[in-house]
Amino acid sequence: MSIATLQRPPEAFRPDRTENINRARERPPVELVPGVQLDCLVGPHNGARNLTTGLVEFAPGARLPYHTHVVSESITLLAGSALAMVEGRTYRLSPLDNLVVPRNIAHSVHNASSLEPARFHVAFPSISPGREWITTTFELCDAPKTSMGVPGKERFTRFNTAPRSEAGPGTSFIDYFNRDLMPKLEMSGGYGLFQPGGRLPAHFHDFDESICIIEGAATCICEGRHHSMSDGATALQPRGRVHYFINNSENPMAMLWVYAGPTPDRLLTEERCAIEPGVAWPE
Repeated sequence: MSIATLQRPPEAFRPDRTENINRARERPPVELVPGVQLDCLVGPHNGARNLTTGLVEFAPGARLPYHTHVVSESITLLAGSALAMVEGRTYRLSPLDNLVVPRNIAHSVHNASSLEPARFHVAFPSISPGREWITTTFELCDAPKTSMGVPGKERFTRFNTAPRSEAGPGTSFIDYFNRDLMPKLEMSGGYGLFQPGGRLPAHFHDFDESICIIEGAATCICEGRHHSMSDGATALQPRGRVHYFINNSENPMAMLWVYAGPTPDRLLTEERCAIEPGVAWPE
């Protein structure tokens, strides 16, 4: 993360798109297999570049069979209970645990409950991640309860024991994945908790970003525009747009963020670039 504060972004970062706020369940979901539906919130439909994110709902007992992607995938359990299998290695997910599977590695996800649905947040560093079904049979084995994955293959982050850091006043962040944690990874992302009044400094990126509000209510401030977000609403922040998030409520707020870049770099600017129209990008 940059520690220098710029008066305004360099002209080379001038954006060609505005931010886009996407409410959960506004678009018809896509059925991946019976009982598994994807609500795509960031992707080709709203002009994202090198990034797809969304919410996936698994009916009780539903299973997504073994498959691979041409890019890596991030899977975060939001609600319910789940099993994720990577080449037979079985991980038991609790809420806010995260699994990242690199490209071309076979994996499967199963809602472990026969009574309750399971809900996930997923992310890919592509607008067309594709999916190839795999018929190979893998020998099942439970991953150790302390396992963080297999070097060179999957990475598993347990929410309850993951290291935390501060990204701004009143915040607590977890890095789930990035190039430092997984060499050659194409994206970066993690979890952020904002206490009442917690916020980030005004900043922009050299790549697109997806921010999904998974708890409480957030205010997204972007170049003079204010957006209220909650209940899975997801912001697409294009490259170069100056923005920040703040919790103006009396309760905690939490988000999942994903960058279409391998490191979570934020380029800081003066506050007025985010709060006053026309300052970041004068005509």
